Amino acid sequence: MRYDALGLTLSGLCLLHCVALPIAALSAPTSLGLLAHEDSLTHIVLLALALPIGGVAFFSSWRHHRSSSTLIIGMVGLLIMALGVSHIFGHDNEITLTITGVITVAGAHGVNLIRGHQKTNATIREQGS
Repeated sequence: MRYDALGLTLSGLCLLHCVALPIAALSAPTSLGLLAHEDSLTHIVLLALALPIGGVAFFSSWRHHRSSSTLIIGMVGLLIMALGVSHIFGHDNEITLTITGVITVAGAHGVNLIRGHQKTNATIREQGS
């Protein structure tokens, strides 16, 4: 469950980065050229963190509550993020694909956290009976 919390936090940071950079570019357009190389590197680093953390989190949660749908949704989100960062569909689609992937991954982590809490609460109630 802690991996899902970490994954959800990382997803939030990715989303914040994806939203903050265009806002910063609008307020200081001349700095956009200076940030372009660092932004690609940032996306690669964040993806390098998201893939193993997400993979471990989704697999661990699947083992815990056997929800294949959450596992598949999370993995699809990671794939969408990777497609965005790789620029396979062009640089213009990077932000759209990355944000879509991040929201998908965050949703899967959130569902896993809720399911984990529900299972814990059910176990506590059974022990109290």
